[in-house]
Amino acid sequence: MVTEKKLSKPSESESKPLAGSPKKRKTAKLRFQLLAPYNEKASLVGSFSNWEPIEMKRGKKGFFYIDVALPDGEYEYKFQTVSKSFFAEGQTVTFADPYARQVDEKNRENGIIRIKNGERITDEYTWKHDDVPLTADDRLIIYEMHVSAFGGNGYQEAIGRLDYLVDLGVNCVQLMPVTEYPGEHYWGYNPRYAFAPESSYGKPEDLKAFIDACHARGIRVILDIVLNHSESESPLTRIDFTYWFYQPGTEPDEPGNVWGPKYNLEFYDKKFKRNPAREFLYELVEYWVREYHIDGYRIDAARQIKYFDFLAEVARRSKETAGVKPFYIVAEHIPENPAITGADGPADGAYHETYYWMIDDLMVRNMFSTDQIIDSINPLHHGYPGPSNAVNFYENHDKPRLLQRLRDAGINEEGSFKRLECAAALLMTSVGLPMLYQGQAMAQAYPQDEQVHPVEWELLEQQRHQALHERYKGLIALRRENHALWTNHIDFFHIDEEARVLAYVRYNDEGARVAVVAHLGDGFLGNYQVPCFPVDGHWHEWTRNYAVEVDGGILNVELSDWDVHVFRFEGQG
Repeated sequence: MVTEKKLSKPSESESKPLAGSPKKRKTAKLRFQLLAPYNEKASLVGSFSNWEPIEMKRGKKGFFYIDVALPDGEYEYKFQTVSKSFFAEGQTVTFADPYARQVDEKNRENGIIRIKNGERITDEYTWKHDDVPLTADDRLIIYEMHVSAFGGNGYQEAIGRLDYLVDLGVNCVQLMPVTEYPGEHYWGYNPRYAFAPESSYGKPEDLKAFIDACHARGIRVILDIVLNHSESESPLTRIDFTYWFYQPGTEPDEPGNVWGPKYNLEFYDKKFKRNPAREFLYELVEYWVREYHIDGYRIDAARQIKYFDFLAEVARRSKETAGVKPFYIVAEHIPENPAITGADGPADGAYHETYYWMIDDLMVRNMFSTDQIIDSINPLHHGYPGPSNAVNFYENHDKPRLLQRLRDAGINEEGSFKRLECAAALLMTSVGLPMLYQGQAMAQAYPQDEQVHPVEWELLEQQRHQALHERYKGLIALRRENHALWTNHIDFFHIDEEARVLAYVRYNDEGARVAVVAHLGDGFLGNYQVPCFPVDGHWHEWTRNYAVEVDGGILNVELSDWDVHVFRFEGQG
């Protein structure tokens, strides 16, 4: 960790000047400090010392510290200490600052510090679009994205693809983790340097430019953050492993759910009166909101974190840092637990895992269960308090692509795409917030693995893929425009189990209505009569663009296999 104190006396330390910095550079006295309360000693090593160790002083609160006079510029540095970790006890270990805001892409053992006008900065980026109004939580249409898979490389390249999201109608990007991890172009759930953006994607200012470009288009940015665990060679593991983490083998989780050193949120240091893991993570969530202007968090592995009081404090600090702008926290709690979004729960929303299994059972296994379908389309039946508390999905980075599942089940391409169009219509008209995974709207397919699969943009040149994409666009436009789809009001007014036909209406108190008639099975039903239609009058089928009159509560509609018609109420008379 680094803080600064200004000096009037110039330093002879060598540095890499910042772009555009004046010849006469200011000098700052910067305090480098390292929390290592039970370690014997610690040293600072940097480009400013010709990589010779500078012994640090022991402070009163468990920190080692040293003040170094440095002129404006860019420097690399790291720490050394005598480890207290079980795997290196008594050995001198070297590591980057656990709070490093940037690490060197070539040598990721080195943190980077930038100084301008005598003060430490993360970068020289100037935000341009902070004043653009952003969508409220209850109207989000979420798009999960791996930044390099979406753009083809990193942050800057992804900016060039953002207009695709505008065209699709998405108003929220959920970024898979972008904190620095070992290697390049991986999922990111093994964070090594929690305060530094992944260097293979670009510099901190490149990530800020991406977020700013999203905001310019009215797109919110939710950051997927890992608060459950770290990576095996993260700096904290080398200082004093059990000060921050559970001793391996003592984690309060099933063995299959241990993905790295698990933060010990229970441990309290009585001597220095701190919860070190909680303190570190609280600073982390505040930092990303403050520095990168994000609009929400997706909490990875919330079930394994367990402590609602910790997550509640994460939410409180994040939202306090965000200020008046909307900030949405969605928990990945698997198996799902709607209580995490309740009155006493810490999250605004949670993954509605049951929705995934409903679509999988229905589309892939051809299982028709009226109760399962109805309960999934209306997550209030599962205990979610309201429509913005459940995030519905049937694809994400952890799940196989739906088209791949259909192919593996032996369903031909024509039948698969009918099911894909059916699934899209259900997703966009269900109660809850819809989430798409990158490439979903164009029917990308590949076997499930942990590889980073680039978005296959060329699929949009193929007829079936393009038709599915247009259907998504139409459905998203309807969802954004029609207030009936923002509420928790839904009535299932027709159920025909033998024909596998289900009909429901979404509505609000101002008279907006969207009715959905779904044939969830094979076969051509022809001119099908739907009784008990909610309101007589003019209705317009949104995705196929035709008008229909309802009289006496009867609708006649042509239904083929896996066919969903979505009607918007136009009025009476």
